[in-house]
Amino acid sequence: MPTTISRRTIMTRTAQLSALGAAGWALSSCGEGENKVVCAGPNNLTMAENSLRKASKYVEEAPDAAKNCLGCGFFQADPANATCGKCEIFIGPVNARGHCDSWAAKTA
Repeated sequence: MPTTISRRTIMTRTAQLSALGAAGWALSSCGEGENKVVCAGPNNLTMAENSLRKASKYVEEAPDAAKNCLGCGFFQADPANATCGKCEIFIGPVNARGHCDSWAAKTA
């Protein structure tokens, strides 16, 4: 005996699955990095820029807050954006709270 599915059932199931997917996505980010700022996402950089950041082990959040980009000699703060700035090593913006293996303390 063949089973038929009505158009209404298909539309209802599609709406339910979409809502379930949206709820899952929203819950997956709960409690994670509420204040996390990404100045230059990987999709906004070229392959070469991403490769350089990966080779230098750049992260958006320094594991040691005393050794973040804001305290690095290569970092130049952006007066218009307190959370992001420029680095003499990388192309594109970097997070002031970020860190990489090329970190060097600012000299006075």
